[in-house]
Parts: sequence; C-alpha cells; structure tokens
Amino acid sequence: MQKNDHKWFLSKVKQAIRQYNMIEPGDRIAVALSGGKDSLVLLWILQQLQNYSHLDFTIHAVHIDCGWPDQDIEFMSKLCSNLSIPLAFEKSCIAQAIFPDGKLIDNPCALCSRLRRGALLQWAEKNGCRKIALGHHADDVAETLFLNLLHGGRYEVFAPRIDYEDRGISIIRPLVYLDEQTCIRIAEREQMTPMKNTCPVDHQTTRQEIKELLNSIRMQYPDLNRKILHSLEHAEPEDFWNH
Repeated sequence: MQKNDHKWFLSKVKQAIRQYNMIEPGDRIAVALSGGKDSLVLLWILQQLQNYSHLDFTIHAVHIDCGWPDQDIEFMSKLCSNLSIPLAFEKSCIAQAIFPDGKLIDNPCALCSRLRRGALLQWAEKNGCRKIALGHHADDVAETLFLNLLHGGRYEVFAPRIDYEDRGISIIRPLVYLDEQTCIRIAEREQMTPMKNTCPVDHQTTRQEIKELLNSIRMQYPDLNRKILHSLEHAEPEDFWNH
C-alpha cells in the first residue's frame, strides 16, 4: 500500500482508535493472533497504520495455543515474518479445562474466552505491553448484544476499550466499525489463509445460531450493524427503565 492510498476501511479503524483513545504514543501492543481471518486482518491493518500514519506504537503478536489438535500455524508464522512482527506462542491447558475427562462442559465458549483473556493479560504484563488488541468487528458487536439479550435477558455488550487499572493494561478492539464482509474482502485481497479452527464445537454454538439469525435480518435491514453501533454510542440513562 502506498502512503497516499487512503483506504476507507483504514479511516474507519482510525476513527475507532480516536473515538476511544485506543493507541497512545509509545504503546507496545500485543495483538492476539488466533489464526482466524479477523485477527490476521487486524495485524495487517495495524502494521499499515504503524507504517503510514502518525500513530507511534510497536506491535508484538501472540498466539495462545488452546491445545486443539492439528493446528496449522504455517501461514500465521509466515505473515508475521513478512511483516517483521515478532510472534510468541503460549501453550495453555484450555482444551483440558473445556473437555475434562473427555466430556464437554456447559457454556464452553464463555470459559474458553475467559481463559484466553487471562493468558493474554498474563503474557502482556510479563512482556511490557500496555495494550492487547482483539479482532472483534461490528458483526461481533451485534451478535454479542443479541446473544446476551435472547439468552441472558440483559442488554450487554463488550466495550471498544476496557481498562484493567490494577494491571495497567487495556484491551482494545480497533475493528469495531468494520463489518465482517469487509474483513473477508481484505483477507481475500491480501491472500490470507486463515488457520482452520479444529475446536470440536466450532459452528455448533449458540453464537452461530445468533449469527444466522442476524444474517437473515440483514437481508431486510442491511444497515443493522450501523444502527446498533449508533444506539450503543448514543444511549441515554433515560432510555432505560432502571435509571
């Protein structure tokens, strides 16, 4: 990408970064690299911003090995090498925690998410990274909101920036203004090969059901993500009963 090549999606990412003060001068950012398309696109976009914007930060990629079998890390490693970004591999016992004695626990995705986040926080703290970047996009925002609403009975969703003040670390989500289809197009254009998810419950979760539901709604309301983001950013206490 040339310096004067202002891609609209980079503008959206920079807008999110400014809106939520995600990147500060001198930040060491740990990019959580799962190997999926979203995290690969996040890494690539941050590297573009590092090279062609005024933002001053360094990038360190980290992959939390959950313990799933047959994980092909070749492309992920090659991408980091091509971008001159160091990549760390952290082994974990997440698979054993989710499948104790070979039996699947209830709500495995929630536990997996908490354990991976804990491992990321520990790695970032140990390696002097003040920020951890996750590849959640606007579709993830909508899915999480509806998942909590329909299955938990609560209006709740993750924030673009979460500060862990006791650790001096923040989790940031620079892709929250991008739709999943944009991430797919970027991955295809840059010839990114996502790592196959070998988790036994992949595409068999409640989140997958919500994704399919929202995709059907988007057929009639294609601006669903934009409306949801607008509602989250402009909600007032008086909009809710408990105020």
